[in-house]
Amino acid sequence: MDRRNQYLDAALRLFAEHGYVGTSMDMLIAEVGGSKATLYKHFPAKDDLVAGLIDRIAGTISQDMADLKASTTPLSVELTAIARSACSGVWSPEAVALVRLCLGEFGRFPQLARTVWENAPEVTYANFRAFIAERQRRGEIVVDDPQIAAEQFLGGTVGHQQLKLAFGMAAPPNESEIEARIESAVKTFIARYGTNNVALA
Repeated sequence: MDRRNQYLDAALRLFAEHGYVGTSMDMLIAEVGGSKATLYKHFPAKDDLVAGLIDRIAGTISQDMADLKASTTPLSVELTAIARSACSGVWSPEAVALVRLCLGEFGRFPQLARTVWENAPEVTYANFRAFIAERQRRGEIVVDDPQIAAEQFLGGTVGHQQLKLAFGMAAPPNESEIEARIESAVKTFIARYGTNNVALA
């Protein structure tokens, strides 16, 4: 594992144990090793560590949604792929740990929650709205409010499971539960917004 990812892994552990405010850059160096110059080359400030963690989580989702405009696959297949990426991202241990961190630090550091929101869910919503616009241009769907449609689809896929995981009230869904959620969300979206031009498979 490269040094950058070692710092991110250590930051996630230390944030969980000591909180955002209680974690110092010196603690990271003690945990991972190396010098301040090495750490600051990768992450000049704690905010950059949070941004790095977000990038790792959001990278899977944004990468899978990056070429949606060029995609020629049927709507249902594309929606299924998006839903799987969303589940993988928001139910990952890193994402759950960041939710816990935001909840625990909101009173002392509300900007942390805003940073996470603007660089993860907000980006996913923007990508999905772009997907809606393209599929609408092709005549496959008719959507009057893209944001509501995005929230319905993504919320229908991941539900409250991330919050339950963060609260320690649930275990990650198994594969059959994930597939059932995805299938239901895709069918609901197409039933609500699909036109006669939709190729289902």
